Amino acid sequence: MREIRCAVGAQETPALPEAEPEAEDQGSGGEEEGAEEARPGAALQRLTAARIAAACTRRSGGRRWHTVGGRERTDVVEVVRSQADLRAIVSDYLPLKKSSGSKYRALCPFHAEKTPSFYVDADKQLFYCFGCGTGGDVFKFLMLYEKLEFPEALKSLATRYGIPMPERSAPESGERHRVLSVNRRALSYFRDQLQRPAGDRALRYLEGRGITRETISRFQIGCALDGWSGLKESLASAGVAEDQAVLAGLLARKEETGRTYDRFRDRVIFPIVNLTDEPIGFGGRVIGSGEPKYLNSPETPAFSKGENLYGIGFAREAIRKEGYAVLVEGYMDVIALHQAGVAHAVATLGTGFTTGHVRLLKRFTDRVVVNFDPDAAGRAATRRSLEVLLENGFEVNVVALPAGKDPDLFVREEGAETYRRRLQSGLPYIEFLTRDTAGRHDLSGTRGKVAALNEILPFLARLDNPVRRAGYVEMIATILGIEDRLVLQELKDAVHDRRKGLKPATLSAARGASVVSEAESRLLRSMMDSEDVRRAVLDEMEDGDLEACRIADVLRVVRDLVVKGEEVTYPRVASMIGDDARDIITRVAALPHPPATLEEGRACLMALRAARLQRQMGDIQKRLESVGKAEETDDLLRLKIELKRRIEALPKASQLS
Repeated sequence: MREIRCAVGAQETPALPEAEPEAEDQGSGGEEEGAEEARPGAALQRLTAARIAAACTRRSGGRRWHTVGGRERTDVVEVVRSQADLRAIVSDYLPLKKSSGSKYRALCPFHAEKTPSFYVDADKQLFYCFGCGTGGDVFKFLMLYEKLEFPEALKSLATRYGIPMPERSAPESGERHRVLSVNRRALSYFRDQLQRPAGDRALRYLEGRGITRETISRFQIGCALDGWSGLKESLASAGVAEDQAVLAGLLARKEETGRTYDRFRDRVIFPIVNLTDEPIGFGGRVIGSGEPKYLNSPETPAFSKGENLYGIGFAREAIRKEGYAVLVEGYMDVIALHQAGVAHAVATLGTGFTTGHVRLLKRFTDRVVVNFDPDAAGRAATRRSLEVLLENGFEVNVVALPAGKDPDLFVREEGAETYRRRLQSGLPYIEFLTRDTAGRHDLSGTRGKVAALNEILPFLARLDNPVRRAGYVEMIATILGIEDRLVLQELKDAVHDRRKGLKPATLSAARGASVVSEAESRLLRSMMDSEDVRRAVLDEMEDGDLEACRIADVLRVVRDLVVKGEEVTYPRVASMIGDDARDIITRVAALPHPPATLEEGRACLMALRAARLQRQMGDIQKRLESVGKAEETDDLLRLKIELKRRIEALPKASQLS
């Protein structure tokens, strides 16, 4: 679905009041056809009264169709949106209580609070929390609560309401679809081999590692036999083209001869499954003493090591329940921990921790306990992971196990409860790094102390919270044997240097809802709630009225829907605008307000127009103070007089601006 993203002016305007909704609101339901693209910064086109009246009386019946890429298809998103009941969906997760009118309230599920500030408007089909500012439609709620991407939320709602999903036909999804299809056949083959007599060796290996039959079945573990063409022949007999098996990374091709062979041989096979239970790739652990010890699928149209975590599909509910994720290194670590009841463990896939992993993990939590192997490679991996996690605002603790014991071996020998106690006693990452660094430097002299401190400071400087940063100073000074004030001064310098190196976009990464004026807020509510107001305001609106106006994006979409004869609803408009504009309309919809009136709509429009004309007056005055030619001065004076005349002719609405 297209989003209309138009440039919106950045003029400072008064903020919306921080009130909670109590009065009953009026809303309308409706349906939509695709929106006409608007150019960034373009003024709202003037519409004639006849054109508006004609457009507002048209309605489309039955199922809607809209054009995508020159082809018409059923807009399943709008079908789902029109049938889904936000109040019923939210009620499945939260105990909603009637507030007033069409509104219901509950404790917000997205931040801790004791007094309900989370509201659901059954008429507008929107939710909003006045405590944390989170809001949106039924798709947004499901995405936030269930930690889903939009396609997953759409599929979930479509299934719930019995709406058939169209087959994916985008060219870019073709190769991925074919890879997944081949992977499913391969998964069936690998699992079948483990159950045959030829798979006894792999089965004995798994049992020797303490893996039960139930766990094998749950994680769909299989095996590849010690041969060059077992999978190749199986896929060929099923009609899978050799090139497709190569594309999926299941067959490798010799450069010299062009002949293909099984990539996975004599290995226990661990399917890599994504959040929608699709087998996107495979990992193989050699059964004997061959190399490499672990082998993963290569990058394919369905699989990227830097974008996926092993076990995330199994772990997401436990991560939500526990409030944090346990990050380990290997397949067997994840499987052994899950089998022992530590179900919030996930692992990287033979690659360093990446921003892709961060994006995936952040869908479920912003707290991580890192528990990599205690050897030198594990310590290095821990540090690399910390860098990426800290850069993205995670709260990180580190668990160090005894030498020679990875999580798999530790939980088998010591038990799940002992491991859980280790997790609870994990050190905050700064303390872990400080103690680890101190153990590798000679702190008896100044040189060693300086080297250790310089190794720690870049990590400490990554903390955004200055109170938390300062809280670690005493601990670092005590362990390294340095005066507190010296550590604090060095920390200030490190933070200063880090900030100088950050790009402006990084410093402003936390986006908040744009501030809108009272006139903008009331105009938006009036036009959304009343067809009569929409008709009148669009007819009276002049080119330029929305210059430097923060609701310009929203009103352009409203205009386009009106022109196309479609009903205007809050969820529909919100789905067609950018993130900042969506924040504005969601908050405006939640605020209490009386029924929309034509007088209010016109007054707000006049207030915005007056503000625009006043800005133009100011610009002309600045030019008058700098020009030297008499002719230019005369022209500017005439413009100033004309603007003053227009301002004086406007209805008095300055109190809204």
